[in-house]
Amino acid sequence: MTTISDISSTNAGTAATGLSGNNLDQAAFLRLMTAQLKMQDPFKPLDSNDMVAQMAQFSTVAGIEEMNGSLKKLYENNRIGDASSWLGRNILVPGNMAVPNDAGQYAGEFYLTAPAKDLSIDFLNDRGEIVQAIELGEQKAGPIVFEWDALDGNGQPLDHDQLKVRVNGGVVAGLSSWAKVEAVQSPTDGANARLITTRGEFWLSDAIRLR
Repeated sequence: MTTISDISSTNAGTAATGLSGNNLDQAAFLRLMTAQLKMQDPFKPLDSNDMVAQMAQFSTVAGIEEMNGSLKKLYENNRIGDASSWLGRNILVPGNMAVPNDAGQYAGEFYLTAPAKDLSIDFLNDRGEIVQAIELGEQKAGPIVFEWDALDGNGQPLDHDQLKVRVNGGVVAGLSSWAKVEAVQSPTDGANARLITTRGEFWLSDAIRLR
């Protein structure tokens, strides 16, 4: 049986000018088929069964490619759908910056690698000024959770925005804070979705916990 690869190795292959690499779309296949009919030996014409077999083979390949494209879209839609369910919720993400939630509370956690006798936390603004200091005193090694209700005398949230968190008096690891998910961004290249939060952009894999 004559195959498409046989034709492409002859002068008839010029009919496929413009193809890149091994890509073959439906229009290119029809051009090759037409060239094959023109270039066939009149004393040994192409068997109609061969033509039908070639067309069936091409249809199968095209169908598989179309199915793969549909599955990819379905996967991406499900992925974005899962990420979209995080909208309006809070995620714990790594870093030494913290932002207030809707109630004005700064919250996060870290791991104290060894016992500390005089542990404290400072919240600093973008000028390096301490706007709040929290004394935690003596603490055992392990996870430490911190919270600060940044409210004025009337119980209204203070306008501090993003603050730097500094831990004093101990060696810590895994410093992280909570941030609200405000939007979900889906890259066109099909990469992992990104979460747009009040603390900036993060990958889904950056989230330590969700609440």
